[in-house]
Amino acid sequence: MVMVVKWDGRTEEFDPSKIVRTLTRMGAPQGVAEEIAEDIAEQIEEGITTKEVYEMAVEALEDHKEVVEFRRDLRDGLARIGSGFRFEEYVRLILQEYGYTVSGNVVIRGACVAHEVDGIAERDGETVYVEMKHHSVLARYTPFEVTLSAKAKWDDLEAGCKKGLNDCTFDRVLIVTNTRLTKHAQRYAECVGIEHFGWNTPRGRGLETFIEKKKLYPVTILRTISDDERDILYTNGILTLQQLVKEAPKETGLPEERVKALIEETHRVFTCCQAES
Repeated sequence: MVMVVKWDGRTEEFDPSKIVRTLTRMGAPQGVAEEIAEDIAEQIEEGITTKEVYEMAVEALEDHKEVVEFRRDLRDGLARIGSGFRFEEYVRLILQEYGYTVSGNVVIRGACVAHEVDGIAERDGETVYVEMKHHSVLARYTPFEVTLSAKAKWDDLEAGCKKGLNDCTFDRVLIVTNTRLTKHAQRYAECVGIEHFGWNTPRGRGLETFIEKKKLYPVTILRTISDDERDILYTNGILTLQQLVKEAPKETGLPEERVKALIEETHRVFTCCQAES
């Protein structure tokens, strides 16, 4: 194993996973980050500094500039969705595209109190309680209190089911967010058996992966769309680019010329970087 020199003169074994973590934080898709890390691992020599390794990684990422910008647009677009209600609606749409029957904002009686559940997703005999949390500020992670609340709801709903107060037996609980859980929240969720999807969480198969696989991009990924235009599209039942293309230009609520411009931008999104993303 090649030894690299740290900033303080100490040496350590070269760890390609550190490059992967650095590049994904910079917006690179997991596959791109792993490819760059593998290439660097084949090039480096004994005694190279960690600063030089970092510079190699950043330089290599320039060859994937378009896909990195695309990922940033998607992440920003998820933050720009608007209210938590719209994010919940969007997540339910994604689940439906993956074959789930989804109901939302359901009030269910637990053993102690009634609870409003963001979503109930059913597929192949499995029932999933879905908790959704949206952040308009990307630096804001989903806190421990959300996982604690989800576990408390789950326990009370299960207890209510045993008492015959509801007929909902959940096979699992899933928290979906457009950022990530805090480390404290993540440790707790894993400990009590709550699954969670967020941005690149789990690593390499997070929310963005499921969006990209079926091209379920929110309309807010478009750089030129205004908040007013977004809200008009929402009013007409359009949350994704697929829906925009399908409905344009008749039921969007926007002027025809503006719709044409958004459609042109949409086609650029659909054709951008798919092989790498």
